[in-house]
Amino acid sequence: MTFLEKIEPHVISKDILIQEIVLHALHDYPNVPEEWTIKLLKEAFTNEDKQSSILIYIDNMRINEEAVQLLLENIPKMDKTQIHLAIKLLERIEPILSLKYKEPLQKYFNEEHWSLVELIVNGDEEEVWEEYANTINALDKATTYQHSQFIEAKKLAACIVRNGWITEEGIEEILHEELNEKWFSFHGILAVYMIGLLKLEKHIPLLASLLDRDDDILLEEVSSALIGFQSDDVVQAVEPYLKNSDSIIYASSVVENIKSDLAVQVLKEAYRRTDELDEQDMLIEALCHQLSKKALPEISDHMKKEYFSSLVDIEQTVYSYYSILGESHPELLDWKLAALEREIYFRDASKQSGNPQNGPIQKENKVGRNDPCPCGSGKKYKKCCGK
Repeated sequence: MTFLEKIEPHVISKDILIQEIVLHALHDYPNVPEEWTIKLLKEAFTNEDKQSSILIYIDNMRINEEAVQLLLENIPKMDKTQIHLAIKLLERIEPILSLKYKEPLQKYFNEEHWSLVELIVNGDEEEVWEEYANTINALDKATTYQHSQFIEAKKLAACIVRNGWITEEGIEEILHEELNEKWFSFHGILAVYMIGLLKLEKHIPLLASLLDRDDDILLEEVSSALIGFQSDDVVQAVEPYLKNSDSIIYASSVVENIKSDLAVQVLKEAYRRTDELDEQDMLIEALCHQLSKKALPEISDHMKKEYFSSLVDIEQTVYSYYSILGESHPELLDWKLAALEREIYFRDASKQSGNPQNGPIQKENKVGRNDPCPCGSGKKYKKCCGK
């Protein structure tokens, strides 16, 4: 069975522990069927306990026309503290579809947003390139990272690629200049994004070589581009970076999301090589998200240890792995109870602190490695403040 075939029966699960792990496993995987997005949205709007989790973790999935209709229908009924999560999904709509629904969407976006959408859909090459250059320039000059502006730049970059307004040679020229610098500019980071859009496989070794850079924004785009290839060539190129503590976070994320026998083998070997607790937990988490029975020996042995990293909900992850695969284990119930006890504790603590969020994610008292970082960077905690 493929990864998707194994996970499909659990996309909507009555067990909230399994539901969270399913969402984690699907978050960066690029081939999630569109009908699953619809199914998850419907679940989010009928089950308040899962709403914030689902809305956060489907942000990489394609928002098609049916999804837009569901969001528009349900946003007015949402708790005000959760609406921003749904609006973030609306921001990801393809520009042409956004214009089709401009009238009902208009209340959620300002004039600058609509000017950008109009430019992407109807602007000519010179106009788009000019706006793209201005946006990159503003990003490079800003004293702090401007996430919303970076998303705008990515939309313009996608427009340029879609219309064939940049060549492979043009992208290579940008990269050649950037590689000579200590830090990539946003021009270089977006060139990496374009490589991913164009699926330029010959650049896989180059992208992998960037995994040891100390630049999280660049690394997010490198990881996303590499995962998008869904190729064992990526696994082979990334494998050396699993051996380095400075690059293992992003490297393990990439290999975790290439669903293949080679990826499982490489993760198993990396686990056996390291003695670092954080790295071991991270690699076990990646193996669990592969949903391969070939990882059972390493996962089973790991759970015999007395201590685990505080940043990985290891009992929940392993409990869900065994449950999804239909495997038995004498400690399965103990893992479930331990995970539930933590979940209940943090929910109660969240209520007592007056936190309005009612989902299992974004609670100040509990931040898992795969949760959005509380600092607001837009990145996962394990790739940001949790490093």
